[in-house]
Amino acid sequence: MSKILIGVTSSISTQLLRGQLEYFNKKGYDMHLICSPDGDIDFVPSSNIKVHKVRMKREISPFSDLLSLLQIIWIYLKVRPDITNVSTPKASLLCMIAAYLTRTPMRIYSIIGLRFETCTGKKRKLLLTIEKLICKWSTRCIAVSPSLKEVLIQEGLAPREKIKVLGSGSYNGLDLSEFKLDKDEVARLKKQYLDESDHQVIGYVGRLTKDKGIDDLVEAFTELATEKSNLTLLLVGDFEEGDAVSATTKNRILENHRIIKTGFVPKTASYYRLMDMFILPTYREGFGNVVLEAAAANVPVITTNVTGAKDAIIPNETGLLIEAGNVTEMKEAIRTLLEDKEQAARLSEKGRKRVVKEFQSENIWKDLDIIYSRAEAEERYVYEVEK
Repeated sequence: MSKILIGVTSSISTQLLRGQLEYFNKKGYDMHLICSPDGDIDFVPSSNIKVHKVRMKREISPFSDLLSLLQIIWIYLKVRPDITNVSTPKASLLCMIAAYLTRTPMRIYSIIGLRFETCTGKKRKLLLTIEKLICKWSTRCIAVSPSLKEVLIQEGLAPREKIKVLGSGSYNGLDLSEFKLDKDEVARLKKQYLDESDHQVIGYVGRLTKDKGIDDLVEAFTELATEKSNLTLLLVGDFEEGDAVSATTKNRILENHRIIKTGFVPKTASYYRLMDMFILPTYREGFGNVVLEAAAANVPVITTNVTGAKDAIIPNETGLLIEAGNVTEMKEAIRTLLEDKEQAARLSEKGRKRVVKEFQSENIWKDLDIIYSRAEAEERYVYEVEK
């Protein structure tokens, strides 16, 4: 069976792969993982999955990046994978260079988002050039959403026939068992963060950055809170230095007692149960996975009409779609879900049904296994021809 080498930048990013490595290990693949040791890799219980730790900085750092690249090339030479599947910006670049130089037969670039979409000037040109190179060096690309695939084609990053979307989209799908109601855990979290108040809770899960629309969300909440005295904004995540929110937004989050910031949370499933509605006000996305998570927890959702995020809902059927940056439209959508209980219940019910039908992890993994299996078949064919 083939050797597969997976590459992600940070060990924190391995949460995006929950269950996947074990699934393919049980299928008989020899699984390897490259990541930076920035946290605990607590989801890899099997000693059969080999972890190779290489420090990689998220931002551009020429000297550090060169050292990381040399280490990664050595790992590729040592492992000699038949297939490599890389994602997240820095790991994608360094691992794809190493895979190309060491002639890894199948080089898959799993594209989970495009940073250049919200950049301008020289930075946009640089990021676009990097994406073009990674796509060129790859033998196949996997886009995590249909709209992301269209952007890749429009920007000339890869031809349509080179790009695959797994199922209806997503990088890893959802393990629905994680979203079963844990009453004790929910009660504990409610006591910790909400003080058992009867407030209506607007929820968000993810990084607190400008690109995620946090400035807009906090502005909308601040205005709504002057009209409604029973609102709470629950932000499950933490600030980041890159793409930081405005100073005004940060001060509001830290000083307003009706805005609760939890900081980074490794397992967020029970936090959705604290919310009356969920919103992802993002300006760019690979795929709105947190929207699926909220739906899996029976929470009605709002997201924006941007790449990736819009694929996570069917507008007015499984969620509400708004324009990114439109605070007035955001406020109206929030009001709708908080005040129209019948519509909120209908959206959340249909949202969960769609997740169950289209986005369970094994559905995504089966599609990925087809790609891996074809790689094995092609490799055997080449071997027989050469022989």
